[in-house]
Amino acid sequence: MTALAPGAAVVLPGEDSARPHALDAWLGDEAARDVVAEASDVLGRDVVPWWGDPLNLCDPVAAHLTTLVTGVAGARSLAAAGLRPVVVAGHGVGEYAALVAAGALPLDQVVAFVDWRAEALAHAPRPSCAGMAAVVGPGAAEVARSVVTGLPAGGLSIASLDGPAQVVLSGSREELEQARTAVTAAGLDMVRLRGRAACHGPLMQSVADHLAAPLADLDWSVPDVPVVPNADGRPTRDPDHLARCLRAHLTSPVQWETTSRALVGAGATWVVEVGPVPTLGPLIRQVHPDLPLHLATAPGALTPIALPEPELTGPAPTGGER
Repeated sequence: MTALAPGAAVVLPGEDSARPHALDAWLGDEAARDVVAEASDVLGRDVVPWWGDPLNLCDPVAAHLTTLVTGVAGARSLAAAGLRPVVVAGHGVGEYAALVAAGALPLDQVVAFVDWRAEALAHAPRPSCAGMAAVVGPGAAEVARSVVTGLPAGGLSIASLDGPAQVVLSGSREELEQARTAVTAAGLDMVRLRGRAACHGPLMQSVADHLAAPLADLDWSVPDVPVVPNADGRPTRDPDHLARCLRAHLTSPVQWETTSRALVGAGATWVVEVGPVPTLGPLIRQVHPDLPLHLATAPGALTPIALPEPELTGPAPTGGER
């Protein structure tokens, strides 16, 4: 990879991007191999065959961990090739990868914490009882807010403001079914995210409480570049602010549309998404139609993200069920 232009933002997707063998593509790079070796040491097993098996990635623990490690491995490989981002951000569990890639948190601690976090999510309401669904179409945020306020107060909430045409809801199965009726009546589509816990909402409070102590034990540093937290979408190098946002991560909506705007506000003139498939790039394009977007899938493999076809695409509808 040569002639990497300045002004890049690096974005790291969440567990929707987990694919078998996605990590393998980075193993030709020494910096990426070091990340994989450290993760294997922390977890006490060789992660490459573990995450290469498609059946294993049905387990949320494996999906979360491979997303984290692939994101960090790819970001460090890009850095070794000369990429110097002006800002870094991650969506969902990708925020943990962004914090490691930027130098705010050590890899070993975050691997151990994300492992613990994924196990703790098993104690949340199970996907058969609660989960997430994407509202897709023009004016998605207005429709989603109207649906949430129009239902009796409970667990239904906005979990992720992904872009002008995509918002994710989190709640019980019954609440999501009620929401579907209202969303379709408004002329929009709603896509259930299979196997997903009801993250980024009030149903996660007990899990967040359980994780408070290990989260407080993480060793923070001033990152090399600003990181945009999911909880408020404001780029910062302040470790205390980043820690506060991470404490709110499981119970607060992901402010990805705000993050997309903040990337350009922080000086980004182009974006690199690290992952096997474009998930965040199409969402950023909803906000910045003309911003150059590239996907990094392996060392030296930096390709433009084409205009989506059909128009609406992104992490939520893919892999979901209507």
